[in-house]
Amino acid sequence: MSTTFIKRKQRLAELQKKKMRARNKKLATAAIAGAFTAVAFMTTKVEACSTSYTVGKNDTLYSLSKKYNVSIKQLMEVNGLTSEKIMAGQQLLVPEHSIKTSSLYTVQKGDTLYSLAKKSGVSMNELKKINHLQTDKLYIGQKLKLSIDSPAEDIKPLYMVNPGDTLWGIANRFGVKVEDLKKANGLSLDMVLIGQKLTIPGPVIHTKVKVVGAADNFTVEFQHKKKPLILKVAYGTANEYEKRSGQEVTVVHKNGALISIN
Repeated sequence: MSTTFIKRKQRLAELQKKKMRARNKKLATAAIAGAFTAVAFMTTKVEACSTSYTVGKNDTLYSLSKKYNVSIKQLMEVNGLTSEKIMAGQQLLVPEHSIKTSSLYTVQKGDTLYSLAKKSGVSMNELKKINHLQTDKLYIGQKLKLSIDSPAEDIKPLYMVNPGDTLWGIANRFGVKVEDLKKANGLSLDMVLIGQKLTIPGPVIHTKVKVVGAADNFTVEFQHKKKPLILKVAYGTANEYEKRSGQEVTVVHKNGALISIN
């Protein structure tokens, strides 16, 4: 085992401890304040949920899920909700990737061209160009494109079966039911073959990252917005990513596990 590998593993272990301490501190603060906003926790969903939305009078989780192209389950999960009931004025986190891949965004009260540019990762000039805007002024209800293109929508969530994979193991890693996995791929048996490509059902996340390398035998470290993104991979395959260290790629992931890399 290389010195670099050992140091990386130690650094990530320390990072996890710090995040857990921060998590506990935020949990305590949220309990005292009675905050509606979900507390950050040690999962890749933190990376995908950095946009705050203020619930309107007629909003429901269903209407928000349709508006932002995200499931009700995702909204409940990232906001720590135990029921589908929400109230006007409540602050909710909306998965960042869903905003980027949604075809159109409806301008809300308080939105500015600057805030939307920051939220979507597109410059103000680019937003003006793709929306044919002559000024920086926006109005409530206005429909805007928040991305130059949407390559993430063209990337199918296909996972290639690795040696040692089982249908149960794959389903467990991606947080889906075995039956749903079989149905999505037209499988009649609980059996998969090495090299077989499987569709992973349900919403997935597309993230542009830089490859760092193996964290251990079954996790790989990537860098997203100067922060580490740790994803699970099939056991024994992590070291393969050492060869791609430094490369900028798009990873497709779900439940903290890597589906594919492009």
